[in-house]
Amino acid sequence: MGEKKDIKSIPILPFSLNISLISAIIILIAGIINAIIGTALIGSIISVLPQNATAAISTLQAFGTAASISFIIIWPIMTFIGVFIVMAIAAALYNFLAPRIGPIKLEIE
Repeated sequence: MGEKKDIKSIPILPFSLNISLISAIIILIAGIINAIIGTALIGSIISVLPQNATAAISTLQAFGTAASISFIIIWPIMTFIGVFIVMAIAAALYNFLAPRIGPIKLEIE
């Protein structure tokens, strides 16, 4: 068994940035997978439409492009911002409450 150490406070900015970046990377990977799957699904739908359904085809292509951009660009950015705010609040609350209720104890080898 290792030595036990107390986490007396959490540095808000580095903690929030690290967790936010990890979350955004996970969402980016999931977004790329969703964009690939969505593009394949839209392509298969378009392939069964009649050739004279140009309005439906162009609408599906526009939807697919917008969804792909959303999955790959917008969701990771929004995830980063949202997680950053939540983690900053969580770290600030921990720093406020730890002296009152006791810090987290880590076992380090």
